[in-house]
Amino acid sequence: MLKKKKDTLNYFDEFIKVSELTIQSAQFLKEALTDYRIDELNAKVDEMHVIENQADHQKHALIAYLYSDFLPPIGREDIVALANGLDNTVDLIEDVLIQIEMYHLENITPEMAAFLDLVEKCAHDLNLAFKEFKNYKKSKLIHDIIIRINEHEKEGDKLYIHAVRELYKETDDVVGIIVLTKIYEKFEKCCDAFEDIANLIEEVVLKNS
Repeated sequence: MLKKKKDTLNYFDEFIKVSELTIQSAQFLKEALTDYRIDELNAKVDEMHVIENQADHQKHALIAYLYSDFLPPIGREDIVALANGLDNTVDLIEDVLIQIEMYHLENITPEMAAFLDLVEKCAHDLNLAFKEFKNYKKSKLIHDIIIRINEHEKEGDKLYIHAVRELYKETDDVVGIIVLTKIYEKFEKCCDAFEDIANLIEEVVLKNS
């Protein structure tokens, strides 16, 4: 929870806390789909929504605090953009599970398993980036971490193209192709969201260096 307004809020620490929720949501998604049981999907969606609510609450509380903060350490628009980006990332991870539950998917494909690993890597690296962001003026690692997240996103693009291409090779089931394509798109958007916020961190660092 955020501190009371009379106390000083450390925005960098709050970003780290929310980035830890991206790890939590990525790991929860991976666990839910690795030990996949259709009959438990509805309950899993509810559990995931608890994590998403935490991220949403943190975002709104942080922005509410910002209204009364006389001199934040970085630009207000950058704080809002980072808070929104983190919350959006958790939302997109949740959306993957919602779509799988909505379409009542029978099996998890090898491509989905690969995406799960990739999303988890992105989440861990984003958390590292925010830990370095706290001391961005002295950090020697933040640029390398951002590059690594960008590489994860490129890997996600390649995986998406491969997965959809294989769908059209392996089956004539039009409905199945549409469903899996939508799910793969959700995974790919997760990777995009991680890259977007990593690039935003880099922009903020450059503006304030």
